[in-house]
Amino acid sequence: MQNIFFDTRILDKKSREKFYLTEELMMENAAQELESCVMPHVFHESSRYINRPCVLILAGRGNNGADGYVLARRLSCHDFCVAVCCIGEPSSEIAKVQKKRAELLGVSFISPYDLDSFVEEKSFDISVVVDCVYDSGFHLPLDAESEAVIQSANKIEAFKVSCDVPSGLDSDGNGKIVFRADETVAMGALKLSLFSDKAKDFCGKVKVCNLGISRNNFEFLETPDAFLLEKEEMKLPFRKMQNVHKGTFGHVALAAGEKTGAAKIAANSAFAFGAGLVTLVGIEDSGFMNIMASLELPENTTALVLGCGFGRKNPSFQKYFDFFKENKNIPCVLDADIFYYKEILNLLTERGNFVLTPHPKEFSALLENCGFGKFSVQEIVEKRIELIKLFCGKFKDSVLVLKGAVVLIGTWSKNEGRVKIYLNPYGNNSLAKGGTGDILSGLIASLLAQGYDCVNAAVTASLAHSFASEKVKNNFALTPQLLIEKISEL
Repeated sequence: MQNIFFDTRILDKKSREKFYLTEELMMENAAQELESCVMPHVFHESSRYINRPCVLILAGRGNNGADGYVLARRLSCHDFCVAVCCIGEPSSEIAKVQKKRAELLGVSFISPYDLDSFVEEKSFDISVVVDCVYDSGFHLPLDAESEAVIQSANKIEAFKVSCDVPSGLDSDGNGKIVFRADETVAMGALKLSLFSDKAKDFCGKVKVCNLGISRNNFEFLETPDAFLLEKEEMKLPFRKMQNVHKGTFGHVALAAGEKTGAAKIAANSAFAFGAGLVTLVGIEDSGFMNIMASLELPENTTALVLGCGFGRKNPSFQKYFDFFKENKNIPCVLDADIFYYKEILNLLTERGNFVLTPHPKEFSALLENCGFGKFSVQEIVEKRIELIKLFCGKFKDSVLVLKGAVVLIGTWSKNEGRVKIYLNPYGNNSLAKGGTGDILSGLIASLLAQGYDCVNAAVTASLAHSFASEKVKNNFALTPQLLIEKISEL
């Protein structure tokens, strides 16, 4: 698990104060890391061309631009062209000094207005473009000059590297015109802006640069704002004991409503992820040999799924709500249609032990029904962290899994007295299919039935869901059945 910070400038400041790191030393380390990312691609990428390779650096006015000037100086000793497109004059003294040093060593400088003609120059071929325009403290909107440069740079066929964050992404990870990087080098620590839904199309591979002290020493100076999940956090339900029976591994009950297919998909995923027994409630025949059916909730239920294809006006909802109130120790996954019921506020207030798995539109309905007000889907996408903190701060005994290109898991930490947020950036666009959300609900419920707590069930199921999707050969070909089959290959 890795730490993520909203703003690392305070870390920069504290590291300079505590470890006597100068700004210039930190820039030199940043440029060294950028250089190590650039060098393998200069001649590799240029092998497609016949002319002398060139590294093009886009430099902004601030210290991110200064990093670019230092990089240009370091690269100038190699046998290839180095050019810097300067978006405005340096605004800080150290940036002015770094530019002057590069200039004295013969680095070429071009203006934004000459960029397109420079790119078309036939005496060399651009093999790498390095984005050093804005850092993670950027606030929208972009100025017209930067917009034009980023748009031109995105058209260049070359390997692209971003310094700190892709320029055009603001501190919340939003932006309209964004530099499209193949690799992003985060300075010192990971930033939240790198893990928005929007950012997933622009960051490429993300790595962290050491600025002169170890990453642990750097990050220790401040409390992280979120945590990046890694594969090691996926604790699969491997069976260790031999003297067991089907009841040992729990009984998942799923409410079948108007669209029974959704509940059936969730039921099959729950069974495939280790639950000993699975029952569809509200129908007489499940249609599957391994899935039971019952008109009433089984007495030995150890986890429940409510909402998948349930319908937004299903009168039987009261039966399930009453069950929850009478059986507060039985964990439950709430999904899909159930977020549109106004009664959900009373339910969440009276008890916890819930894992809620909305996508942004469902989260909008949930927030409104829980008294937080009306939020559009766009507002939710842009303010995900803020809204998760609001929700989990009020309903402290439940776990929220907000689905998206990057999955966010929010939970109240009693030990720390704050909402902790875990990010799952894995998986891919193959999951943009009907039924994949139902599979996630089934996976979580299966783990709950087997004794996992809500947080660990949400984390492991979410990661399993994502990593299984990456095993599908063609991203357009995923089906619910295929995704469930890939779970067994983890």
